[in-house]
Amino acid sequence: MNFEINKLLQEEIIPFEFVVKNTDFNEIEGKLDENGGLIRGTIEKISRGTFLVSFTIEMTMIYPCARCLEPTPIDCCYEYSDTVTVEDGVTTLDLLPIVEECIYINEPYRVLCREDCAGLCPKCGNNLNHKQCDCEKSDDLDLRFEALKKLL
Repeated sequence: MNFEINKLLQEEIIPFEFVVKNTDFNEIEGKLDENGGLIRGTIEKISRGTFLVSFTIEMTMIYPCARCLEPTPIDCCYEYSDTVTVEDGVTTLDLLPIVEECIYINEPYRVLCREDCAGLCPKCGNNLNHKQCDCEKSDDLDLRFEALKKLL
């Protein structure tokens, strides 16, 4: 979402609202659901080239489960507020990189589809949440990990 700097300089506070989609971003891990993310906020003029950008993002992100890789939806609501300085000669203020940064820094480190997720079988790749496999669990244990086996 782009805002003309000349318009921003004429108004003290400009409210905005727009929807973002997956195609608007490059660096985020998860994917937005089909509804996209709703961005609501304001741009407030502080001085000639400095603006206070404040907004809230409401969206559902879909991340792969860290254990079984199943798509896992997470409802997100992030608030952001920071000053933005625009250099002389720049005619527009693009909010998409700011929104992308907000999503990126708030992304969860690890997502589980459920707390007791059993994950994938390391031998056959079967999702153990859906059905158990018939793989031998301990025959192919690497000898370097034999001491860890005692901890089980």
